[in-house]
Amino acid sequence: MKKLIFLFILLPTFLLAQTTYDNQGIKLPKNRKKCKKYLTVYKTMPTEIRYQIELDEDGVIYFHFSDKDYLDRLFDKRKDGIAVDIVSSHQYKCDKDFESQPSSSNGLLLPPMYKKEMTKNIVSDGSGSVVIRYGVLPFEFNPLNVECNLVVLQKKYLCAYHITPNVVSNAWDLLEMGLFKDSLTLDEKQSHNGELSKVLKFTIPFDKNRTDFDTVNIKPLYDSLELTDYNITKISIRAYSSVEGTSVRNIEIQRGRANSIVSALQTYQMPEIISHVSVKENWVELMRDIKGTEFEYLKNLSKEEVKKELKNSTVLTKVEPILKSHRKALIKLQLTMKVSIVENDPLILKQLFDQSIKQENIKEALYIQQVVFDKIKGNQIPSSFIEKLEVPQTLVYGSLLNNFAIFDYEYNDTTLDENIKNFERLLEILSNNPKIRYNLIALKIRAWREGKHINIQELKKQINELDKLDIDPIFIRRLWANYYILVTDYYNNKMDYKSKNRSLARVYNLYKRLDLTDDDLLSFAQYLSRYHKLKWAESVLYKRAKDIDADENLIFYFLELSIYNYKNIRSSQYRMILLNAIEKNNKRFCNLFLPKPQGGYTFQLLDNEFLKKTYCESCDF
Repeated sequence: MKKLIFLFILLPTFLLAQTTYDNQGIKLPKNRKKCKKYLTVYKTMPTEIRYQIELDEDGVIYFHFSDKDYLDRLFDKRKDGIAVDIVSSHQYKCDKDFESQPSSSNGLLLPPMYKKEMTKNIVSDGSGSVVIRYGVLPFEFNPLNVECNLVVLQKKYLCAYHITPNVVSNAWDLLEMGLFKDSLTLDEKQSHNGELSKVLKFTIPFDKNRTDFDTVNIKPLYDSLELTDYNITKISIRAYSSVEGTSVRNIEIQRGRANSIVSALQTYQMPEIISHVSVKENWVELMRDIKGTEFEYLKNLSKEEVKKELKNSTVLTKVEPILKSHRKALIKLQLTMKVSIVENDPLILKQLFDQSIKQENIKEALYIQQVVFDKIKGNQIPSSFIEKLEVPQTLVYGSLLNNFAIFDYEYNDTTLDENIKNFERLLEILSNNPKIRYNLIALKIRAWREGKHINIQELKKQINELDKLDIDPIFIRRLWANYYILVTDYYNNKMDYKSKNRSLARVYNLYKRLDLTDDDLLSFAQYLSRYHKLKWAESVLYKRAKDIDADENLIFYFLELSIYNYKNIRSSQYRMILLNAIEKNNKRFCNLFLPKPQGGYTFQLLDNEFLKKTYCESCDF
């Protein structure tokens, strides 16, 4: 049997008297009174409790229920039980007509299993979790092409019909805390020709039907980036065309534009630039920008129909002011500072560092230290070179010692325990240094996440003390967020659900006051989903999922959390996110509709007319 790893989403929750079953002796209630007990228990059941039907690779069907006490409450009468409805992906092919009123049994309904037989068929009962062997998939079905839906029965009445989509819920991590390094001020960096490395993002607009890119146009960009001081090591370009015209021609234009940018930048330096180019039609921003205009009707058309509409010269002329802003490239540059020949010689670097230490010239020592770190990261000198840079263990050299400790944590094989001890030793020397205090707390939180024993109350006290020091409050809020994330886990493991929920609410309220990256948002949403706060998780991702530069994983996780709710799909804003997903990774979007055994979310989403139309338009067969 496979381990349960799916997030517990049920859809739809209840079905009442749509049609009648003609076999199996199942009755359909005319109202909810017949299902009163089920509804009462279901509504009061903690969200931590999971139950679902699962089909293993040998075709054996199991019923999983994570809490025996609630299992007994739901199924306490002789005629309480379950049935399994076998649904095949072949029922959802694009050449089949859409059925707006599916029957209560969507596929082949297997014989019910009632209380006595359920108890008899328990095959596992450990730690309060129950696994019941229901039966075997009929031989005519391929286990890879079917999904098993759960039918819940109370006194033989059908009280719920559950579809459990495939959503992995265990991939969360802490929010990135980072460690505070001591570095030069902006003026001091400029005296050494700037930062050693940096990442810059910018947007370049394009004129209609222009595939070339004149180097004269790239000169202002060159000057603004101070490329005389930097080499471009990597460039990532996401080029977008407006949607009018053929898709083939639009992709050709954008690829030409992107390649011309790379070529133009390459003329300014000898080292070869590593480039990654992707090209798309800008459907997402079209759907966003026509809202509230006379062209809003285009939202209800297929892509093919929109392109046909834009062949009309009158319509195209009117919509051109909107389309104009959609022709652009989003560019991300990774830059590395050019250093002198002297700074490329390890022996001279050591001599300069030793000299700056002897003279207590901390600014110069910090600069050389940064050069050394950068060269080790670039595999230009071995990491063992660090051992040759000796620094006295005294207050005056605290900033350098802090940086060495951080580098040891980030790039060497020392254990987390060893790194914590390093910072504890530094704190004895630099007891009033707020950066070292912060770094030590961040490492202890990471150790806690990895299962190390940490004094929770002492850690809480140490975070409180940071408020009195010169630390940006936004970083302290990140520490608090991670602290309460782990406290939530702590209370959940102790089955103290009341305390767990209080801690969970603290985390959610903190997130709104944090400046989070896409990775942070995704991790945070996965954490909330683990505790079945699906609406909270949706709200965390919703705004960002609409942006064309949003991370692909963020967009698809948002869909996994929300696409089961057909009310969402009626929203034009939600349909824009669907377009964003299709444009980001068409194959991944199509794979959502594969059978669960093949890694899909669920092909039963195709019960929705709009989703089936979108799928059949976007996916190859």
